[in-house]
Amino acid sequence: MISMVRNMALAAAFAAASLVVQPASAQIPPELKNAKISFAYVPPDSPRLQPIMERLKNRQLLEKLAAFLSPLQLPHAFYLVAHECKEANAFYNPMNWRIDICYEMIELLEKVAPGPNNPSEGFTRDEVVVGAFVGVLMHEVGHAAFDMFNVPVFGREEDAADEMAGFLALQFNKQVAHTVTRGFAYLWLAAGRMGGEPKDWADYSDEHGANQQRYYNVLCMGYGADPQHFKDFIDKGWLPKERAAGCAAEYQQVRQAFSKTVLPFINQSLIKKVQETDWLK
Repeated sequence: MISMVRNMALAAAFAAASLVVQPASAQIPPELKNAKISFAYVPPDSPRLQPIMERLKNRQLLEKLAAFLSPLQLPHAFYLVAHECKEANAFYNPMNWRIDICYEMIELLEKVAPGPNNPSEGFTRDEVVVGAFVGVLMHEVGHAAFDMFNVPVFGREEDAADEMAGFLALQFNKQVAHTVTRGFAYLWLAAGRMGGEPKDWADYSDEHGANQQRYYNVLCMGYGADPQHFKDFIDKGWLPKERAAGCAAEYQQVRQAFSKTVLPFINQSLIKKVQETDWLK
């Protein structure tokens, strides 16, 4: 979430650029449209981020995200905005029902991902950059769903949004689910290594969980949903067997919560089309 001052600054930037937020459309399965969802790519000030914006536009990132979210029966308008943030981040802004996607987040993922021809511990560059980014977006979608559908959350909302992200990743077809789950897990593995060991008790006071624990939580969600498809998590020693034993129950717990709180707001005929679509093709 961003401050009111920063939010006003962004609004001024949009106006200065004479930007018109466009409704989701074009080159997406025609039935996956929701008139309440709009999106915009804001040109960055930094020249180094211009190629990132162009790549996102060419790959229709926001168009695809809008289409993926189209089955949601939203109570009001909802916005997806990609722009320069001066930090690597993505966040949901409940003040105006908007997910902000920072070009710097893509820049960061490309830096921490393995080299093009040098997989790291079984993770490829493509699945890290793509999977991690989609996982981050699904985390913010979780925040948006909690807010717009008045979903009660036990515990920290950041933990619940992580659970939602892991669950949503598994609602794609198997290939996409595999890519997003692995990429999202690698993000926390890399973040944990970059951060090093906590030096003070206060390092544990953040509203987010420790990166290392978020890594295992993502692996557990995938394995719990489909132990056979994610068997490599055990074979490669990524997920301890002691944790894996309870992952099916953890997945079912999230599935039940989703069914009771969010599923009633989803168009069932459209969600089938979403699940059939190969979003990463």
